[in-house]
Amino acid sequence: MQPVVVVGAGVIGLSVANRLQESGEFHVIVVAENVPGGKSRSAKWASPWAGAHWRAWATNTDRELQAMETQTYRAMLEIAAETPEAGIHVAPGFDLFETAPEEPPWYASMVDDACELSAEQLPAGVAYGLQYTTLLIDVPTYLEYLSRRFTLSGGTIVNRYIGHILDAAQYAPKQPPARATAPIIVNCTGLGSRSLGGVRDNAVYPSRGQTIMVNAPNAKRSITQLGSRFGYVIPRGNGTVVLGGTADKHQWDCEPDPQ
Repeated sequence: MQPVVVVGAGVIGLSVANRLQESGEFHVIVVAENVPGGKSRSAKWASPWAGAHWRAWATNTDRELQAMETQTYRAMLEIAAETPEAGIHVAPGFDLFETAPEEPPWYASMVDDACELSAEQLPAGVAYGLQYTTLLIDVPTYLEYLSRRFTLSGGTIVNRYIGHILDAAQYAPKQPPARATAPIIVNCTGLGSRSLGGVRDNAVYPSRGQTIMVNAPNAKRSITQLGSRFGYVIPRGNGTVVLGGTADKHQWDCEPDPQ
């Protein structure tokens, strides 16, 4: 099998690793400074801090991203139905738009149970609303699920810091010398790509979201407000709710801002 090293153990890295490992065509090892079950919860490792829920970000003309978001939606619905312990829960979602779009969002015809809100249902300052079935993700639990799924399928996770992308090759699965091939290295380091040797992608930047987590077990739906005032309410499905938020581009400061 073709050896693969995935660098990074967030949701993207572990999702990629699972897909490749389960295909039967690749022998995959994940190498990461921060891993599920580890002691570190660095701000550089975004996944454990995420809300999170499914909602579309593709525009009505971005077919490529629409396809990705559709595939993710269907795959997560399947996981929620078949593996409750994965930390994904089905729930009502509400998208509230400050300005009414010229035409309904593309995903209104893709998601389950979509319906437009009536004028009487819209809160003040909202011109258009869409209700639909979404997915709530308790991300720390989901990371543990992805990790277990990967290792049960034969994958290996190595908890190591890598300073240069080429250093990942040393962790590649061993092969018989007669059939040895160069490993495929997949970079899933997210913001770490900015400082990772051999990559140093200066186009990558942080978008800080400041949130508050509260205990509100009766909250069962997600709400996202879009426009000049951006905000969200995201239950994690375990009784806690993430309230936000901000989307502060190029903001590196991890300290809470009282403003």
